[in-house]
Amino acid sequence: MRRRIPSLGALMAFSAAAKHLSVTRAASELALTESAVSRQIAQLETQLGVKLFHRIKKRITLTRAGAAYSTRVAQTIERIERDALEIMGYEADGMVLDVAALPTVGAQWLIPRLPDFYARHPGVAVNVSARNTRFFFSETALDGALYFGQPDWPGTQADHLFDEILLPVGSPTLIGRRGELPPSEVAELRLLHLVTRADAWRRWFDAAELGGTNVIRGPRFDIQSTLISAASSGLGVALLPEFLISDQLRSGKLKVLSSLTLKSVGSYYFASPEEKAENPLLQAFRAWLLSQAQASAHPGSSPGALPKETGRLADRRSATTAGGKG
Repeated sequence: MRRRIPSLGALMAFSAAAKHLSVTRAASELALTESAVSRQIAQLETQLGVKLFHRIKKRITLTRAGAAYSTRVAQTIERIERDALEIMGYEADGMVLDVAALPTVGAQWLIPRLPDFYARHPGVAVNVSARNTRFFFSETALDGALYFGQPDWPGTQADHLFDEILLPVGSPTLIGRRGELPPSEVAELRLLHLVTRADAWRRWFDAAELGGTNVIRGPRFDIQSTLISAASSGLGVALLPEFLISDQLRSGKLKVLSSLTLKSVGSYYFASPEEKAENPLLQAFRAWLLSQAQASAHPGSSPGALPKETGRLADRRSATTAGGKG
């Protein structure tokens, strides 16, 4: 049976033309002539038996089929590029782990701790990508994800890392030299919100027995880092996780407004596909991550206290190399 697999060159020519809606700009991006790009697209349309572009004089627009196909082709090319970079990252006997993390948690909590993992497992590379929402592991090259929510991610093993405790905080430029504020005074300030914790202020004021407070007002932000920046800049007051603002609290950029804290409904978890459960590299990373989470939740404990069987991965390298990434 003849396989209908277009050439990569034809797909790249089509994708570039679809992105720019211009053969000229596509040719410039690919360092080809316009006639070469047009020829590749024509060959692709012939092979598929489907018209991908409407051509009106020198203008091109996508057909309905072309629009649908361009989205899939762009994703495929991105996947190929990502896989190529991953393979290029392998050393002769090196090992690579691909994980996703919430943007702020990845930047401020996970990455600063990775040198410890590298010291324990020389030769291992951990690639970190930012993800704000859940996804299908089968559609990515990812081995795991650090996320916030509930342990109900289908098809995964989800390990609890730590809970989220929110502190009401504000900048000294906004609240001045005042110490702890009563909740009634906090209610008079501009409230800053995180869209994924939309009911946080309502729950906080309910706990303070101020259930009638108007908590709908105030700007909203989609990631923690921008909310932290807004609060630190004096834009308003925010409910923020203690572990993400320790530097701002130490430096005085943020002050705790009240001793009344709030435990979020969700928690932080590390999820990995069930089919990769026996991957030694992933097992080592999970054990290390759990130890780091325990140290964060209990600052007095030693972050180096790993179970004996999760020592240096170098001792188990042959199994990982033979089995790939699982």
